[in-house]
Amino acid sequence: MYIFCLTPMLISTGHSTSGSSTTSSRKSQSPRMTSAKSSIANSPLTDSARIEKRKANTMAARRYRQKRVDQMSGLEAQLKETQSERDDLKVRCARLEGEVETLRALLKAQSQK
Repeated sequence: MYIFCLTPMLISTGHSTSGSSTTSSRKSQSPRMTSAKSSIANSPLTDSARIEKRKANTMAARRYRQKRVDQMSGLEAQLKETQSERDDLKVRCARLEGEVETLRALLKAQSQK
C-alpha cells in the first residue's frame, strides 16, 4: 500500500533552526483532516464499521487475487493445448510434404516413359 502526501512535512531531528519548530508546520495541515480524525476516533460505531469495511476489502482482494491465479492457470492450459496442436500440425505438414515429394517423383517417372 502506498501513501502519498501532498503537503510538505518537516522531519524533526531534535535540533531547532532559527527559532521555528517542526510542530508549528505540522499544525498548519488542513483543519478538516484533524476534525475528521477526532470525530472518527470518538465514535465506537465507526470503528466497527471500519473493521467491517477492512474485512470486506480483504475478502475482495483475496477474491481478486484468486481470480487472477485462475485466469493465469486457464491461459497456461490453453497455451499448452495450442502448442500441442501446433506440434501435431507440424508433423502432419512434414508428412504431407513428404507425400507430395513422393507423388511428384512418381508423376515425373510416369511422364518420362
